[in-house]
Amino acid sequence: MLCYADYARYYDSPYFFGATIGRNAGRTYPAFYRNWQGERVKLDCNEGHVHLHGGQKGMHTVLWDVRRVSDTEYELFYTDNDSPYEEMDFRLVYRLDRNKFRIDIYGKAAHPTIANVTNHSYFNLNHDKETILHHQLQTAEASIQLIDSQFVPTGAYDDFKTDSKEFEAFNFNAAAPIEKALQTNTALSRICEGGIDLAYCYHHPAEESEKIRLSNRDGSNTLIIHSDQEACVIYTANKITEQVEINNGKQLEKYHGITFEMQRKPNYVHEEEAILTDSYQAFTEYEII
Repeated sequence: MLCYADYARYYDSPYFFGATIGRNAGRTYPAFYRNWQGERVKLDCNEGHVHLHGGQKGMHTVLWDVRRVSDTEYELFYTDNDSPYEEMDFRLVYRLDRNKFRIDIYGKAAHPTIANVTNHSYFNLNHDKETILHHQLQTAEASIQLIDSQFVPTGAYDDFKTDSKEFEAFNFNAAAPIEKALQTNTALSRICEGGIDLAYCYHHPAEESEKIRLSNRDGSNTLIIHSDQEACVIYTANKITEQVEINNGKQLEKYHGITFEMQRKPNYVHEEEAILTDSYQAFTEYEII
């Protein structure tokens, strides 16, 4: 897992290492939603005209209250009453069980509201922390969500089953090296700046089954992710704009890590009808074998 060499960097966290992301993970455009009374609620924009990861006061910027349950379990608490969204109480449970790390997320609100929370940890399974180009990646059966130049979902999807091979490089329904999706010089690759920065929308999201399998080149380290979320934004650290030191004093470089953001489909507030809830629950479990 990637981490900042200087822990002070977690206060500004330019790359969201290990952060809890919300209230609404991913990009929302146009930057508004309809609340439980049908009123239009304006969202702040923190990436051009786009509301990203909950905006300027997203969960990655706040302090949580922490309670130690045991040596291997912690609870974190936060009441979100300082964002554009309706007030909601959140509880995270971090639990370590030998080689498994599980995050359970719970939310309660007085009125139905937006809740879409994820974790933004980056993984690199190499012992020397070289880039992840030669990692093998497999997703559960999924379609990719197509995006425009602002990274905003267009409403279109591709399931890799058409005669067109335009998006085949991003197909990981079967295990393949990550490097096959890098620098392909297609229109979508250029939008993603030569890497992966896409939502994989699962065909069977409700199954608490294996959603991601990632291995290093020789298979000596494998990460398996289980989750009940409908989508996973996969990002291969394509846009490195600020130099930071990471593990063992290395300088972060392009493709140094990969993150799997388990969440609802980005921009679901404009694609789906049932977008509000007063009771939120989600989990993601990481297993290293």
